[in-house]
Amino acid sequence: MTAPATVYVVDDDPELCESVDWLLDSIGIHPTICHSADEFLAVYDGNHPACIILDVRMPQMSGTRLQDRLNEYAPHVAIIFVSAHGDIRMSVSTLQNGALDFLEKPYDPQRLLDAVQSGVDQAVQRFSTFESKREIETKVAALTPREREILVLVVEGLPSQNIARRLGMSVKTVDVHRARIKAKTDAESISTLVRDVLRFDVTVPQG
Repeated sequence: MTAPATVYVVDDDPELCESVDWLLDSIGIHPTICHSADEFLAVYDGNHPACIILDVRMPQMSGTRLQDRLNEYAPHVAIIFVSAHGDIRMSVSTLQNGALDFLEKPYDPQRLLDAVQSGVDQAVQRFSTFESKREIETKVAALTPREREILVLVVEGLPSQNIARRLGMSVKTVDVHRARIKAKTDAESISTLVRDVLRFDVTVPQG
C-alpha cells in the first residue's frame, strides 16, 4: 500500500503559512510548513507522496526553480502554485511543467481546499506509478546486454523466429533468453513484462 500524501506549504510569507495551516487543519490535514525552497529540500527526499502548496516568488530559489529541481528526481509530486504576481504566461508554463493548479492570492479558501484534496489523491496515484516504473527499470537494468537486446525486440513485437534471424542465433537460444528475462524480472509472463514496459514508458538501456 502506498503511504498517504504529506502536504507541504512552501512560502516565505509567515502570515500566509499560518492562514493555510489553519485552513487545512480545519479539515484534518496537518501540513509541514517550509519558509523557503531550501528548507523544503532539506526535509523532502522524494520517497513518499507529496502535495505542495508552492509560492512562485521567494528569495534565493523561486517556486518555478524548485519545480524544475523536483522534476529531476520527484516528478510524481502534486504542486499547487499560489502567487500574488501570476500572469497567464506563468500559469500556463507551470501547468505545462506538471503543476496541478495555479491560484492567485488572495485565494478563495474553498478552491484551495478542493485543490489540496485533489492534489493529495493525485500525489498518491503519481507516486504509485513512479514506484512501479522505478521497480521495472531496476529489474531491466540488471539484465545482461544480450537479454536487454532481446527484450527490446520483443517489445517491438518480434516473435522468437524473427529475433533469431535478426541476431544470428537459434530460436531455442532466443527462448532460453526469454525465459531468463521472465525469471530475472519476476514477471508473470513476457507479455505482462512488455505491457508494463510500454505502460510505464520504461527505456531499456543498451550495451
